[in-house]
This record gives sequence, structure tokens and C-alpha cells, in this order.
Amino acid sequence: MPLPAVTSSSSNVLPPQPPAINTTNPATAPPPPLLDPNKQYHPEWGVIKDQDFHPLTLKHQRDLENLFQGGSAIQDFYFWQANLGGYCLADMLQSIVVSSEGAYVLERKIVEGAPHPGRRKKKRGMA
Repeated sequence: MPLPAVTSSSSNVLPPQPPAINTTNPATAPPPPLLDPNKQYHPEWGVIKDQDFHPLTLKHQRDLENLFQGGSAIQDFYFWQANLGGYCLADMLQSIVVSSEGAYVLERKIVEGAPHPGRRKKKRGMA
């Protein structure tokens, strides 16, 4: 006795998803999203570790953003990040960061709010 044919329901078929957009490479970055013009936004660089976004230190974020804004994504940005296990290599073309603890996805996000002012310089008093 032959088995009945299996038919698939069209409700179970998902439409094809567009490929993930690499926002760390300026050559392949998508157009900027539509943002509320009454709010302030800034870019933030970090890695995806344990399904959470972990921002890089401010200096490294600033260095990566300057490269991104200049249109020069590089494959060998070396830096120290203690919470990633020490010395790291960021590849802006492949959107990855490699450290002694493993490889992580490098991500550039546009977040709401003013950018961090950075470190404040110490006031020097009269001696």
C-alpha cells in the first residue's frame, strides 16, 4: 500500500530573509535609518558576547568611528580590552573581533542620547 504524498502548508514557509547588513564596513553600510529629528543620537561600537551587546572602551570606539567616517575599514585594528581577555584584533571588513577568549561579532549601533564626553582632564593647581 503506497503512502500518501506529503504536502507542505504555505503558512509554514517563511519568506526569504535579506542578508545581514554589515554596518562596520562603510562600503557596505545601509542608508541611515529614519530617526526622530528632535532627539540626539550617536554611534556606539561593541561586540556581541553571550547574546548581549558589550561596548568597547571609549578610545577604541572613537578610533573605530574615525576610521568608519573616513571610509577606511581595516582588517587589523589591534587593541587591549580587558573584558575580552586582553589583546584583540578587530576586522572591520568581516565584522569580527578575535581575542584569546574567542571570536565575537563586531557591531556598530546608532543609539539615542548624547555621546559620552570622554575623560576629563585633571585641573592643575598652582604649586
